[in-house]
Amino acid sequence: MIFNILVFALVMGIIVLIHELGHLLAAKKFGVYCHEFAIGMGPVLFKLKKPEWETTYSIRAFPLGGFVAMAGEDAPVEDNIEVPEERTINGIKPWKRLIVMLAGVTMNFILAFLIFWGMSTYNGTVDMPKAEIATVQENSPAAEAGLQANDKFVEFNFHDGTHLKPKTFNEVFIALETYGQYGFDVTVDRQGETFTTTIHPERDEKDERYIMGITAPAGKHRDLTVFSAIPVALLEIKTVIVQFFFIITRLFRGIGLNNVGGPIGIFEVTSQVRTYGFLFFLNLVALLSVNLAVVNLLPIPVMDGGRAILTLIEMITGKPINKKLEEVIMMIGVVLIFALFIFIMLNDIRKLF
Repeated sequence: MIFNILVFALVMGIIVLIHELGHLLAAKKFGVYCHEFAIGMGPVLFKLKKPEWETTYSIRAFPLGGFVAMAGEDAPVEDNIEVPEERTINGIKPWKRLIVMLAGVTMNFILAFLIFWGMSTYNGTVDMPKAEIATVQENSPAAEAGLQANDKFVEFNFHDGTHLKPKTFNEVFIALETYGQYGFDVTVDRQGETFTTTIHPERDEKDERYIMGITAPAGKHRDLTVFSAIPVALLEIKTVIVQFFFIITRLFRGIGLNNVGGPIGIFEVTSQVRTYGFLFFLNLVALLSVNLAVVNLLPIPVMDGGRAILTLIEMITGKPINKKLEEVIMMIGVVLIFALFIFIMLNDIRKLF
């Protein structure tokens, strides 16, 4: 348990460190006074500050976030230091402020790219198999629906009106995890002829997932050079982003709740590092780094994406948003984030039982 907690803290610490470091470096580049750079939230466990430094560097108790306290924000400045307006986050030009706000997610994308790039160069890649069936298990939902080996998935039709034409087996897996509890119609191509059937996946309680009773074709391994690994790494990031939006757009309709996890879910995944090793650890850091970046880009006022939109409005109109209106917008954002956090935590707890 101690090892699992340390791994969880390390994984979260890395992606938060990189994110907040992006904000810090950009802010300092434009002369913004930064009072504190913190990894984690809650009580301070450790802090470092030299007399000639402006910024206090700290590690806090709960590894679920971090922050850069910049002059001009709500965070108080230590010892009541008078900071000139031009050194506050609101005192710099809007385009500079925009860069500061987006620097965190940029660093998360860079971290993920470097990890995927390095792993692809070292290990090569296994091309994702096409949306075809390799084998069908007897007495499985797929067998009862009349599916056979070598059938090619053409289209999935779900109860909410969504249509999916999968190109890879990974899309089949995501669709199964999202809509498995409802069942769905699937159109397949069998030697040039198409037909449609209905599948009602079964719940595998041991592995906590829905199954159809099929296997995917074996992926083809390719060795990569430093240069040929670049598009593979970019494709990995694109795949994570596409999956994120596929899941999140259905979450608002109450579909695919089992695909959403918070701190408890992340802890359960990080606890597998001891079993699967260092490469699993690196892959997990990259995946979570992309997800953190995308979440922060959502147009919610207190998130980087929401704040960036407010700054873009200021750049377009040529004047800052009314202070009271901005405070109301930010308060709405805080409520939304708090409600989302509570929902995710309750969902995590529900899945435990």
